[in-house]
Amino acid sequence: MSGEIDFSLFIAALRRRWWIILLCVGLALALAVGIGLLQGRRYQASNVLLVQSPRYQWRLSGEIAATTNQNRDYQREVLAIARSDEIAQAAAVSLAAGDPSQDAAQQSVQDAIAVRAGDGNTIVVTATSTDPERAAAYASAWTQALIDSAREIYGATEELAAFEGELLQLEARLLEKEAALAAVRARTGLLSNVNVPDEAMEPSLHLQQANQLTELLAGYNLAVEQVHFLRSQVAAAAPGADLAQLPWELLAAPPLAGHTTLSPEVARASLEDPARLAALLQREENALQTIADLLSSQAEAQRTALAADWQEFSNVNRELNQARDLYQIVLRKVNELRLQDRLAPSLLTPVGGIEPLVTHVRAPLWGLLATAAVAGLIVGVLLAVLAERSSRKATPEAPEVQLLPRS
Repeated sequence: MSGEIDFSLFIAALRRRWWIILLCVGLALALAVGIGLLQGRRYQASNVLLVQSPRYQWRLSGEIAATTNQNRDYQREVLAIARSDEIAQAAAVSLAAGDPSQDAAQQSVQDAIAVRAGDGNTIVVTATSTDPERAAAYASAWTQALIDSAREIYGATEELAAFEGELLQLEARLLEKEAALAAVRARTGLLSNVNVPDEAMEPSLHLQQANQLTELLAGYNLAVEQVHFLRSQVAAAAPGADLAQLPWELLAAPPLAGHTTLSPEVARASLEDPARLAALLQREENALQTIADLLSSQAEAQRTALAADWQEFSNVNRELNQARDLYQIVLRKVNELRLQDRLAPSLLTPVGGIEPLVTHVRAPLWGLLATAAVAGLIVGVLLAVLAERSSRKATPEAPEVQLLPRS
């Protein structure tokens, strides 16, 4: 029957063709031994890197606070970086620079390196090669390239260089503003804490002239009031009043002392003619008022010029203070980054140093022999069954016994 299994053929093959099975198993074992010997001795060099989260929150102020955000998976991030082509290229360049005879092609380095996550927050870099020195060189180059890359990404080196360049520009601007303020101070005579010695300072010309004009204007205003007082007294005097009792010596007070229009003597000589005396006093008052108005205009011009000097001084001084404040802010940031670069240069710390641990990789000989034995047994059984079937077909008169399966 087509559905029946001919176990007699299988049993007969095992009983009569056992030597075929034994031969196949022996050949498979010999082949496995040969393959194991041809593989040669292989070596592995391994580095273990500890991935640490940042320990500080670096800020632009003087405060350094502890980091509380631990949600980022830095191990996974660094593991992705460690398997990138950029690390392989950097390792190949490092190997070629260190030993020109070294086979430092990027593809060969990538083929020799395996990167995996280790226990805890660690990353294991393993290099495999037939030469222990080459395996160690590959592992060291890859590990160093990974540490350098992590330092650029997570460290302060690149950011520090940028802020140091900005600090140089701010320092040049600060010196420029200090020089501008010193020039304004030297030109205007206005005071400020800048790099100009006090003995080199000269008083402000506008301030001196404004003070002189103001003082002179005050004298002329007083003179106008004095003449106006005498004129009002003459106008209010009754006919026949003794005008000699008026304080005509006021006409000799500064700045009227050198005035030729009216003097105490001229006034007393005109006492007999009050109308003429009043006219003289009116003319003198008008002349004095004209001079006072001119002095007031000149004093106002000097005060305007002085105010312009103060405005210029204030603007330059404000720009200097702003430049100084910005310089101090960036200087604090640079000092902070320098401290960070020393204390936390990278997230990666080699466990046991940068030199890798080199071990001899033993070939899995027992596993290879077991696999070869099973494969040889299967092939031998198949060949034995085929040989038995061919033998039976060549002898048709031989009785054919079939074993039926039990119902």
